[in-house]
Amino acid sequence: MFTTSVIIATYNRADFLINCLLSLIHQSQLPDEIIISDDGSTDDMLDAIRKILPQIPVKLKFVQQENNGFRLAKVRNNGVRASRGDYLVFVDQDLIFTKNFIKTFVENRKENQFCVSYPVRLSATQSDLLDQSIIGQFGFYKFLKKFQREKIKKQYRKEYIYYILKKLRLRETGPKLRGGAAAINRSDYFKVNGYDEKYQGWGNEDDDMGKRLYRAGVIGKNPFYREFPLHLYHPPHHENGERINNPYYKNRVKEIRAGDFRSKYGIENPLDENKFEVTELN
Repeated sequence: MFTTSVIIATYNRADFLINCLLSLIHQSQLPDEIIISDDGSTDDMLDAIRKILPQIPVKLKFVQQENNGFRLAKVRNNGVRASRGDYLVFVDQDLIFTKNFIKTFVENRKENQFCVSYPVRLSATQSDLLDQSIIGQFGFYKFLKKFQREKIKKQYRKEYIYYILKKLRLRETGPKLRGGAAAINRSDYFKVNGYDEKYQGWGNEDDDMGKRLYRAGVIGKNPFYREFPLHLYHPPHHENGERINNPYYKNRVKEIRAGDFRSKYGIENPLDENKFEVTELN
């Protein structure tokens, strides 16, 4: 037996977080705990969470670091620091899920393997149609377009081929790590020293983490054909796709290919003074 922790990365938008939580607690298979890891929100996230706390049937913790710009890598590491699970499921707050989403991750857990999923991206109109009743009863299927469902299946087939080619050593990597909806064994997470906290500002932290996992012998798989996350519409968090971390990332790619698969500043040696607070909510 193993235990599962879901780690939700958050920043403001308490409405998104509540929808994500409601989707998780109606899953066919519940995690053992949920960790909400916050990037220094200015909104009162705890007040919003406490309003639905009686509905939460699993252990719930709220982790918050200081507001010092976009620091997603540290947010995810902090969530792991506060967690106890053997299997770490990472999700972003702007996602909701089909009924067997967590179950699919759990059923596909293996040593030296991480799992990823691919989201249905909802339009603004589709996102506006959602309410708590629809989320809890998984009633969103009725307004999904055929092309959205087909894109999930197409992505699954493509990444299954990548997975097989990687297993046969005919491809350098399999499916990419998409940290907004992925699962990693705790032992593998620590093997690569977690996310690299040198990534501050938008972009590159997932690509870096994925390359290091592959270099450490941990292979990605996308097992999601019928189940999937749904991404709630919002304006992008970045402008024109600019990635300020590109110079650091390009240098790290060379080092990773040379065998350096552990992050420079990660789960075991955080960057700067690592101040964060953990609130146990139940």
